[in-house]
Amino acid sequence: MPAVLPPGNVLVTGVSGFSGIWIAHALLANGYHVRGTVRNPKKGAHVAEAFKNHGDRFKTPNAFDNAIDESITAVVHVAGVAELNATNSSDIFGPNTDGVVNLLNSTLRRGKNVKRVMYMSSAQAMLGNDDIFHVYTEDDWAEKDLALAQEKGSEAGGQALYRASKVLAERAIIDFVENHKNEIGWDAVRILPAWIFGPVIHDWKTIDDLNLSSKVMYQQLTTPRDDDKVNEYASEYIDVRDVADAFVAALKVEEAGGERLLLDAGAYTYQNLYDAVHKVAPDLEGVVRGNPDAPPFAFPGAFVDSSKTISLLQLKPFRSLGETAVDTYRSIQAKLREPAA
Repeated sequence: MPAVLPPGNVLVTGVSGFSGIWIAHALLANGYHVRGTVRNPKKGAHVAEAFKNHGDRFKTPNAFDNAIDESITAVVHVAGVAELNATNSSDIFGPNTDGVVNLLNSTLRRGKNVKRVMYMSSAQAMLGNDDIFHVYTEDDWAEKDLALAQEKGSEAGGQALYRASKVLAERAIIDFVENHKNEIGWDAVRILPAWIFGPVIHDWKTIDDLNLSSKVMYQQLTTPRDDDKVNEYASEYIDVRDVADAFVAALKVEEAGGERLLLDAGAYTYQNLYDAVHKVAPDLEGVVRGNPDAPPFAFPGAFVDSSKTISLLQLKPFRSLGETAVDTYRSIQAKLREPAA
């Protein structure tokens, strides 16, 4: 399908969330019109205030069917549940899998001028290889977790349920496009980021209200570890601003249609994180220093191979771990220092 260029009108679901608001920001900055769906009117008001300078180029309708009409040229589906501790399968499969199918059906019915549907999946949809040093590619799927979830349902555990929900959502998209190829005028792109960190600009009140990844990063930065554990694996990462730029690029590149695209800036230990932060911001208070004298250790690279994505979309170098972590921490601290409403 042809690329979707500005000033195309792009529907962004979950626009009030951590990633959704950044994707909308990047789209608006690139000259697109954005229509964003929200489930919470108060959060919708926060987004509308954030984008008020863009005038009528940003709007917030209610549900999918109200959001999709002949003016929409692309759909970016970000809405979903990021939860690794769920105990009820319906809490995960409802929003993460059924929600995707509902959106596809709405697009089929009402999106007559849609040219591309983009779905934010997750690197979790690939994981589970027994080799801890396996480097994941577009051909990897979390088959073990899918099988476990299908066998045990809610008893499979939150991680397996989340991974399975993302696998099933991706495969539902593949099947839908194939089954309706003679009825639709759009293709689909699936983007799989690693753990997404970066500055928090969506609406939240307390640490408990934060999205999962921001909460994880904040805890990593502020919770001391024993000296003999600072060189343990902490996470993969990708900056939310780089994720947003990738979504914009994938709209503009015709050849991205139908692809599964991975985003991962690298793997890090806890000490890697502490050192990166204090190198970027030596005077930053409140961040753990760990054991600066620990034997230096770094992973050879990311455990998810983003080379295809970077080449296809012509992405600029990803933000460093230090920049991402410092901006995450500062944005959270700034909010915590605000006087109570």
